[in-house]
Amino acid sequence: MVSFSDESAAQTAMQAMNGHALGDRNISVRADNPLPKAPKSSSRGGGSGGAPVQRPTNLPEAEEGCRCYVGNLAWETDEQALIEHCQTIGHPVLRCEVARQSGGRSKGWALIDFASKEAADAGVKALHDTECRARSIIVRAERPGGAAATKPPREIRPENSSGLQIVVRNLPWSTTSDDLRQVFQQVGTVVDAKSTCHDDTGRSKGWGTVLFETQEQAQAAIAGFNGVELEGRPMQIKIDRFE
Repeated sequence: MVSFSDESAAQTAMQAMNGHALGDRNISVRADNPLPKAPKSSSRGGGSGGAPVQRPTNLPEAEEGCRCYVGNLAWETDEQALIEHCQTIGHPVLRCEVARQSGGRSKGWALIDFASKEAADAGVKALHDTECRARSIIVRAERPGGAAATKPPREIRPENSSGLQIVVRNLPWSTTSDDLRQVFQQVGTVVDAKSTCHDDTGRSKGWGTVLFETQEQAQAAIAGFNGVELEGRPMQIKIDRFE
C-alpha cells in the first residue's frame, strides 16, 4: 500500500503504474478500499467480536534455560500460529508471546517457554531455520536478562545524504543485485544496485541499496515502488540518510 499527499497524485500514480512490468509480472494498482475501523479480534479461547485482546507486556518469569528467542517472523504470525508450528515439528511449548508495537503490529520476534532446559535445547536444534509462514525462523536460547542486557550501544553515525541513494527493505531472500537494477531502472538511470548478502551463504539479508543519477529519480522510485510487492513481499523504500 502506498499513500500520497493528495488525490491527484494518487490518480497520476495509478495511471502511470497500473499494468507496469515488475520483474516478470505486471502489477495491478487501484485506489485502496476503506477498511472497517474496528479490526476483528482473534482469540485462542474461541471467543468472537469485541475489542482486541490485550496482550501482557511480559511473560511470567521462566526457569533458567527454558526460554528461547524466535526471530525473523512474518508480520502475520501470531502466538497461535507459532505454537502450532512448534507442535507440528514435535516440540510443544508452554507459553508464547509475540512482541508487538503500541499499535498491535508484530515486531517480527517472539519468546517461547519450554518445560525444561533439555526440552529447550532440543527445541532450538529442531526449530531453528524451519519455515513458519514462508519465513525461515531464527531460534536460540534467550540470553540472561533478555536481549537488552547484551545489546551493544548503537553507533551514532552522522547523517550525510546525497539524496541519490535509496534503501530497499523487506526483499525476498532470493533477490540479487541484478534483480534490483532491473526493477528500478524503470524509473531512472541506475548507477549502482546492491543486494546485501551473507558472506558465508551468499543469501540476501532482505535489504539492498540503489543509487540513481538524480535526486528526482530517487524520489520517483520511492513514489512508484514503496509498498509494491516483489515476489509477494511489499518493498519498504526510503532515502539513504548516510550515503
